[in-house]
Amino acid sequence: MSDNRGKGPQIDPLEQELEKLRAGFADRLPMRLQGMEDEWRALQDQGWRREGARTLHRSVHGLVGTAGSLGFLSVAKTARRLERRLVALLEGAEDPTAEQQIEIGSWFARIHDASREDRGGAMAPSAAKISVSQPAVAIEQRNLIVVIEEEGPFADELSLQLGHFGFDLQVFQNVGEVAEGTAGRRPAAVIMDLSSTTGDLVGAEAAGRVREVLGFEVPVVFVSNRSDIAARLDSVRAGCSGFFVKPINYSDVLETLDRITRREPEPYRILIVDDEPDAANYHSANLKAAGFETVTVTNPLSVTPHLVEFQPDLILMDVYMPGCSGVELAAVIRQEEAFVGVPIVFLSRETDRMKQIAALGQGGDDFFTKPVEPDQLVAAIAARAQRGRTLRLYMERDGLTGLLSHSRIIEQLEVAVRRADRSGGRLAVAMADIDGFKQVNDSYGHLVGDQVLKALAYLLRQRLRLSDMLGRFGGDEYVVILPDTDGAAAAEKMEAIRQHFNAIEHSTGLGQFSVTLSCGVAEFPAAATSLELIAAADDALYRAKRTGRNRVAVAGGED
Repeated sequence: MSDNRGKGPQIDPLEQELEKLRAGFADRLPMRLQGMEDEWRALQDQGWRREGARTLHRSVHGLVGTAGSLGFLSVAKTARRLERRLVALLEGAEDPTAEQQIEIGSWFARIHDASREDRGGAMAPSAAKISVSQPAVAIEQRNLIVVIEEEGPFADELSLQLGHFGFDLQVFQNVGEVAEGTAGRRPAAVIMDLSSTTGDLVGAEAAGRVREVLGFEVPVVFVSNRSDIAARLDSVRAGCSGFFVKPINYSDVLETLDRITRREPEPYRILIVDDEPDAANYHSANLKAAGFETVTVTNPLSVTPHLVEFQPDLILMDVYMPGCSGVELAAVIRQEEAFVGVPIVFLSRETDRMKQIAALGQGGDDFFTKPVEPDQLVAAIAARAQRGRTLRLYMERDGLTGLLSHSRIIEQLEVAVRRADRSGGRLAVAMADIDGFKQVNDSYGHLVGDQVLKALAYLLRQRLRLSDMLGRFGGDEYVVILPDTDGAAAAEKMEAIRQHFNAIEHSTGLGQFSVTLSCGVAEFPAAATSLELIAAADDALYRAKRTGRNRVAVAGGED
């Protein structure tokens, strides 16, 4: 145990970051106020111009939101009153009178006074302790499967089959051996054979014993000789993640293990669009403290590259920005098919309910009025991002294999090419195709063919890296994008996958069979665009097929 005695109080990282933001805002505030006063004097010197008044209004509006968020409450309150007066002048049909102009000018001195008041007092609340339910980053591949077999030799065959998919099976005769036998490794799942001569229902007790021995919750899958409703009900009450009746269809077991051991998704990615750097950084700090990834954009007209490369799960956007309002930008974003499903949350000082509703009608999903409590905003963003990610999962994934669809994998390849080009890095693309797949469908039926397609998808997911991208290109053809990888390394990786796939036994009512795999590999920058990479990999795949199948060919190689 660490000893913190004599080290003084521990500083909260979020509060430390927010204090830096507040200090920077306070240092820049006098110059910012001077700039607004200059804008006002220009209006007086050059005559009342509504465009100039709108520019001043945007400046004051931005100050209100940022000051309120950072805890400069007196500044925010005073600036808000000035903003209301400017709105009244803009909505009026007549130019302001001399008395109105004098009254407007007096508010800048009041904001200066409010600034000194905030500097001298306890201006900002402490950072909120934010905890939200969102994906965690997987730190290791979850591939250890514990099998507890009390009778029957099914574990040997299960170990042989699942081993091809990258699972590491350890077999024990009873629960008591598990804790010591796994040597501190955390199993991704436990498969228990409940077969017995008496047929007693022991599911709940067995599952409870597993979790007691391991000391943590772990998915449990039951294997049994029984298929009656009482046995299945017992498994449900035990909280099991799967129930299989002997004889086992190993593809069904594989599908269940793939589901319950699948790598955790990445943290939610939030794109913040706000012309106020202090406000953008403030929201970014709070979101990062809650486990999100963020990118901030202060020029709304430069948002497109960030949308393409960052692939946000949600866009947090200010409404009033120079050059392009948030409402206008939302309408532009919604014109792009790739971003139709990305939630947009507006954040503004706007309190007019009808204007908020109008903003939502232009493509927004929610509207928050500044300042908003960090924990409230974070919770709302997490919920919206989760629903948005789920929606895109259905829109972008192939329904059978769960891999990216044809159009989506091409989009990801274009992004990967741009990144590799900018960084000077390597990039490889592989196209894999199942040999003689039509014969599988003709001989065993399309349901068995679907099992073969899913088996290859599971194999690719288990054997490749988190950073690699997988897609179903069409039919029995798959695309693999391997960032930071050259052609030789990609070919070596795909060769290992080819060998494992060839060794998998697929079970049918007519017996077992295996199929082979051919693959073509191309690399960047030898092929310089996404289309050239796909074409080069496809040509290499055709060459592998032409020269005997069941092999990996590299673009540019010889037959």
